[in-house]
Amino acid sequence: MQTADDIDDILDFSKLEAGRMELENIPFSPKSLIEEITAFFEPRAQEKGIALKPVFRSEIPPLILADPNRLRQILTNLVGNALKFTHRGEIVIGLEAHSLAAEKPGRYELNFSVRDTGIGIPENVMPNLFSPFTQADNSHARQYGGTGLGLAVCRELVKLA
Repeated sequence: MQTADDIDDILDFSKLEAGRMELENIPFSPKSLIEEITAFFEPRAQEKGIALKPVFRSEIPPLILADPNRLRQILTNLVGNALKFTHRGEIVIGLEAHSLAAEKPGRYELNFSVRDTGIGIPENVMPNLFSPFTQADNSHARQYGGTGLGLAVCRELVKLA
């Protein structure tokens, strides 16, 4: 069964392939974005008995200029996958900022991460994991669903930035 997220992935992948996806550059709080994503997934994590934690590893700038909708899309996809494939333990949504003041005053490099204690990914699958229509194996497609496009869309969005 296709979900709205699957359909969105297909549409976004089409736009990306056609070179018709553009990123916005608007001010927003990266910390608030992480907190919003955590709050969105918290009920599902609690249902599964999984701890979902935002972790801020450094002083985070209060506002940045970027595309909050596409960043939300990437993180939502990664956290959604983590929840799908994690049956116990935790999921950590991390954010760390590195000042680029020496080269570019007032600029930061932000590193976002999603770490989980899920089922893991076989090493032989990793090189193709961000390719369109790729899943770890066919049994995962049957058991967990999905189109295999979410990570490919994430990869292309990150490349746009």
